[in-house]
Amino acid sequence: MDPTTLFSYERHVDSRSLHGRTLVVSLGAFTDAGNAQDLIDDHLLNTLPSRVVGRLDMDQVYDYAGHRPEITLELDHFDGYEKPEILLHEVTDPDGEPFFLLTGPEPSFQWERVATSLRIIVEQLGIERTLLVQGFPAPVPHTRELPVTRFAGDPDSIEVRRTMPGTFRLRAPFTSLLTLRLADAGHDVVGLVVHVPQYLHEMSYPDAAIALLTAIGQEKGPMIPVEGLEALAGPVREAVAAQIDSQEQLQEMVSGLEQRYDRMITSGAATEVPTADDIAAEVEHYLAGIAEDGTVDDAPEDGADEKPDEQEPPAQA
Repeated sequence: MDPTTLFSYERHVDSRSLHGRTLVVSLGAFTDAGNAQDLIDDHLLNTLPSRVVGRLDMDQVYDYAGHRPEITLELDHFDGYEKPEILLHEVTDPDGEPFFLLTGPEPSFQWERVATSLRIIVEQLGIERTLLVQGFPAPVPHTRELPVTRFAGDPDSIEVRRTMPGTFRLRAPFTSLLTLRLADAGHDVVGLVVHVPQYLHEMSYPDAAIALLTAIGQEKGPMIPVEGLEALAGPVREAVAAQIDSQEQLQEMVSGLEQRYDRMITSGAATEVPTADDIAAEVEHYLAGIAEDGTVDDAPEDGADEKPDEQEPPAQA
């Protein structure tokens, strides 16, 4: 089947005029802790000049019955159908340089064909580096800097060496296949995964998006201001801190995570420093607990099954 028939440019767009160094991919996966991808999409598209330049044919690649879109029944008629779309946006960064953003749900079908179609787009647009972003629920405290680990088609292309502490076998998201196929074709591709406190991963957590945008800049991507996200993050931080301060069990849980986090990053800070195998085993436990719908099957240790009430950040203007 011809992969070029999956993607089409908008009628008003001359694809020959499009060019950019970077493609940021925020397609859905089996989980997106802290709604990091949605927050990044909203931030980029609402604070920077942008336009839709192309889209994938969803009727060929999306499982509507398995992931039913929402619609509103208003008394005697339907309205507000949320049409699933995978869109390619051209975005202009603060320096006036264009880059591209691929948004939407994870494709359900024809992964190889979709990957080939996107590889062709990368080549047509002259993309020099593809950056994939995602959030992951992890045993880290909210009181420390959120780690952002990296993976790449060519590990030597990673600018900041923060990799996962071991080898894992897990269910593949589409973006992992896309990484392989772009790398096979000789393209530069780097994945960025922010570790979000597991007890907060079901709420919108702007600090996760801020960490990813910072990492994008570190990995030769566009430098994106985060003031808008900082404004959202402040009230969320205050609400989380207030709830944890009010519950002794939560305080003990966070304290335990802080001690483990500090031992992992501070050499000689304690008499009992976790080994690489210890860290890998703990992360693997969380990976194994992620169900198909992105929830965590196993309750975390140290009382982490206690979590603050979800606090949604205020909507952007």
